[in-house]
Amino acid sequence: MFQNKKYTFYAAALCLTGLLFTFLCAALDGGRMPVIRAAVTAAGGGWTGARLELPMTVGSFLAAILALWVCRGLQRGGVCQWLILCAALGALGCVGLVCANGLDVYGGAASGCYPLFFVSLAALRCACAGVRLTLAALCVQWSVRFRGRLLALVFMGAPLFAAIGAAPFASLVRTTLSGDYRPFYLAAAIALALLALAARFLLRDRPEDAGLYPDGDGRAPSAVPEAEAPPMSLSETLKDRRTWLALIALGALTFASAGCLGFLEPRLVVRGGGGPTLLDRAAPWLALGAILAIPSGYVFGWLCDRVGALWTACLLGLAELGSVCLLWSFPKEVALPDGMALCLATALLTGGTAPVLFCLIGQLFGRSQLLSACRVLFPGLLLTFALTGPIGALLGGGARARLYAALFAAACLGILVCLALLVMRPKKPEPNEKE
Repeated sequence: MFQNKKYTFYAAALCLTGLLFTFLCAALDGGRMPVIRAAVTAAGGGWTGARLELPMTVGSFLAAILALWVCRGLQRGGVCQWLILCAALGALGCVGLVCANGLDVYGGAASGCYPLFFVSLAALRCACAGVRLTLAALCVQWSVRFRGRLLALVFMGAPLFAAIGAAPFASLVRTTLSGDYRPFYLAAAIALALLALAARFLLRDRPEDAGLYPDGDGRAPSAVPEAEAPPMSLSETLKDRRTWLALIALGALTFASAGCLGFLEPRLVVRGGGGPTLLDRAAPWLALGAILAIPSGYVFGWLCDRVGALWTACLLGLAELGSVCLLWSFPKEVALPDGMALCLATALLTGGTAPVLFCLIGQLFGRSQLLSACRVLFPGLLLTFALTGPIGALLGGGARARLYAALFAAACLGILVCLALLVMRPKKPEPNEKE
């Protein structure tokens, strides 16, 4: 790959641009509440916590609907074009939050426009989801043999943000910006605009658009030419059993991973007797796990390239099983073995989930059928992610064992379906991939 300088340039541009995109999306999506709550509090006259959370919950479901539209447009307008459009939607969401106001320092809710705040925050969540999906599609198109590592590098922005944490940004808003988060979101809007500009000039939908071949090979794919494998129609995609097995496997693994990470803090609070003491003692181990998630993601990507995404997905499922068991029976004290286990679980799930799941889609459907399959799989993934929080809360959150029984069952289901997919032999090998 590195012997072809032109391909190396485009691959490096994709890695750097994608990493910055995923880091910024993690800051705007995953780190949103500490920043917002640093400037908007019910005690200061602002909107309540429930009203702050509601747009993100609604935005999660709207993101699944948006994915239907985006995935349909990917085949017509090109992946880069939709990446730019999603980035533009995110920038508009940031500007909308600035215009919505409602900050404590300006009089709280009386000075703000909640409908604009609601729409902007929901649009921001949709935009971040769209950016991640389009970046995944770009990575699958540009590489076959190094696909896992390329995905790991692009999605390394999320664990990198997790290692830094949202606390420094919230502290910046409280101290340097005197409780005014508007400069923060204006800067984020400018950053998204600059990244969209970089994507316009530095990225291409497929290596063939730049006169190249996947992985920088100097010849056409050795397997069946893509011209003989036209994209599937929606009806053909729905009739393909791989689609439904992949949807079950991806949904189950996503639910288990998102549930373990999402209900980690409530579980530690409950096990600590309703107070934050246990969470405080576990915080250093969680921080170390977030740091280790950076190399963990690359290791998972390397495993996808070496042993295949399906086997690696089984390993991810085993990590989820271990994480569920850890949370299920977590002690009321954080001894050294407990802290190390907590650190390892955080590192594996935070770093490995995104590259493994997207690489699995690429391995099952290949470059020629990827965008066709994504019309079903991407909305399904986002819908599963959106349902994780409500289902987990319905099952009792961090206080009830039935939630962890459901997460354990989901991880087992994901592993079993991946094993079933391993038994199925593809009719034709993907170009540049070993049979």
